[in-house]
Formats: sequence, C-alpha cells, structure tokens
Amino acid sequence: MKGMTGFTEISHDEKGTQYKCIGKSLNSRFLEVSVKLPSNLKGYEGWVRDEVQKVFVRGKVEVELHAFTSQDDQLKVSESLARKVKKNEDELKRKGIEFVPISYFQLLKLKDSLNTSSSLSTQNFKKIIRSTLKNLAYSRLLDGDTTKKDLESLLKQMQKHINKITKYEKKNSEQVFKKYKKYKKELNLKNSEVNYPEIFAAINKSDINEEVVRFISHLDQVGKLIKSKGQVGKKLDFFTQELLRETNTITSKASISEIKIEAVELKCLIEKVKEHAQNVE
Repeated sequence: MKGMTGFTEISHDEKGTQYKCIGKSLNSRFLEVSVKLPSNLKGYEGWVRDEVQKVFVRGKVEVELHAFTSQDDQLKVSESLARKVKKNEDELKRKGIEFVPISYFQLLKLKDSLNTSSSLSTQNFKKIIRSTLKNLAYSRLLDGDTTKKDLESLLKQMQKHINKITKYEKKNSEQVFKKYKKYKKELNLKNSEVNYPEIFAAINKSDINEEVVRFISHLDQVGKLIKSKGQVGKKLDFFTQELLRETNTITSKASISEIKIEAVELKCLIEKVKEHAQNVE
C-alpha cells in the first residue's frame, strides 16, 4: 500500500554551485504536479512532469530545484569578464558611441544574466530529479505501511462490534415479537382477528440478518484489498460507503439499544477508514 504523504531532499555540488532538489507530496483525489526550476532549466519542466507521471498515480506532487552559490562567489567578477566588457566599451567609443561607464554593481548583474547557462550537466540534472522521485516514492511507501497497520487495527475493532451485533440479532427479533404479543393482549384480539401477514412483514422489516451478512462480506473484501499491491484508495473509499450504508440500515431497523450502540461505534470506525482512503494511492 502506498500513501500520498511524503517528503525528501537531496543535494548536489557541481562547479562551485550547490543544487538542492526538494520533493513533496500531499493527498489529492487526482495527480497534481507542480514543478519549480531555475530559469535556465525551465525547458526541462515537461520532462520532469513526465517523470512524475511514470512514478505516481495520485497525490499533489511538488518538485523544486534550487541553485546556490557562496556569498564570496556572488560578489566576484572574473577578470576575463571585466576585460571583455572593457574591450567592448573601448570599441564602441572608437565608433563614437558614448555612454556612462559601467559600475561594479552593474558588472555583478551582468555576470548573473550571463550565467543563465547552467553549470549543471543534463545527465546530472536528470539523475537528481530521478533520485528525488525515487526517494519520494519510498517516503510514500513508508507512509502507506503506517496507514496499513492502522487500517488493520480498525478492521479488527469493526469485526468485534459486528460480532456483538450478530449475537444480539436473536434478542432483536424476540423483542419485536414481544411487542406484538403485548399489543395483542392490550387490544384483546383473538387469533382470528390478528393480521399475521402484516405481523410477519413488520418482523421482517426489523430483521437485520441481510445487512449483517453484507457488512461482514464488505469487511472481508476490505481486508483483502489493503493487502493487495495495486491502487486501493478509490476502492477503499467505495467500500466505506457500502459499510456505512449497511450500518445506517442496521441502526434504523434495530429494536434494541445494544445494537444501536454497537452501530454507532461502527460508524466512528468507518469514518476513520474513510479518512485513510483519502490518503492512499
């Protein structure tokens, strides 16, 4: 089982520049990809998106690559750049073109604009991105393992409550029959005056056996689902709806408080399972 929450960060140094790649993932119904790259690497954004789609199916995935240079390097202007600027300046002056001499601050800005050609090789760039996605996938896998353990615990608790409801089924039917015997006595009805088809229909409406059987069946399928290796999020969300539907019906049909109490506990547990369904792939 794969979760949708994850985080990773890796660093790489190349030619005096430090590159830091951050991968983040949050839960989302569909796959949402956000890519932030240095301006000189914007052309690779489409490639990064394709790589993300190869690894993930659901979740809000963010990939950010940042480049850092030391403060000393940021304040340095190479001698070769200064000479080239001076040479061009002299040539323009010889042609009669006059302008204000360039300042050191302007040289720094010029250096930054000329550094748009990254020192990071294409091979290393792709290696960094792929390593980040691999680590992020592993982070989500760990998140999924934690979720799986919690789900298994929730299923065990749900099984205990549905087992109690099963034990109360007979008592529930007896309670309904007692009510009709009481009404019959109070109304002083003779057997010939009792509408038995109507009584049996009413008893049947209070019978929760079918709902209990379906609930147990759904619970069994959820248990198998969370052990599978495929995508489970959307299927798990579907089963929580079915479990909740059966629980609501059991609550409305039950005649004794013991069953209603257990059903309330089931609803709370189902809601927790539903929350997990939103955070697994």
